[in-house]
Amino acid sequence: MDASKLKGWNYIVYVLVKNNFESNKFSLAEIYEFEPYFKMVYPDNYHIKDKIRQTLQKLRDHDLLKFFGQGEYQLLEEREYEIKEEKCSEEVVYLLTNESIPGWVKIGRSNSVSRRLKELYNTSVPLPFILEDKIVVDNKENSFMLEKSIHSIIDTINPSVRKNTEAKRREFFKLTVDQGKMIFQLVTRITRVNVYSDMSLFN
Repeated sequence: MDASKLKGWNYIVYVLVKNNFESNKFSLAEIYEFEPYFKMVYPDNYHIKDKIRQTLQKLRDHDLLKFFGQGEYQLLEEREYEIKEEKCSEEVVYLLTNESIPGWVKIGRSNSVSRRLKELYNTSVPLPFILEDKIVVDNKENSFMLEKSIHSIIDTINPSVRKNTEAKRREFFKLTVDQGKMIFQLVTRITRVNVYSDMSLFN
């Protein structure tokens, strides 16, 4: 199976393994160490280890993972994206809110958050958008991976949040800011990308 077609837990665990283990080799004990990060996003899920193990089996069924026995695995090489990596000065996955749209967050990608904020502040909204969180990388391939990881996590929490809605096409999601930030933290941890904390970068 083409890894780029993975969704939900399958994609999340695939990205975790691909970005965190040397030679893509790992043990169940090693991947279970990520359980606390998943608990931040899934506080009511008391079977995260079981879900991870079940997902590993699905990746094996898709011929993306090899099992050696005694809890040892290796991710098989797979071209994940057809997107050609393009170096650029900055690619940002952002989390925005707007006081005039309570209960919703906007998640998207841009190579300039300050410009994006100006574009969004138009006659359709009475108040400007606020940057709540961001993940910064240096190429479009990584920003695409981050955005898809975020969408996959949202789908595992509540698929109705973004499926078959006009809000999905407009990058709006019915989440709290805290939920959005926890999802960003989880994605940052499993993808191992750099995060800039200096908000002045976007002024």
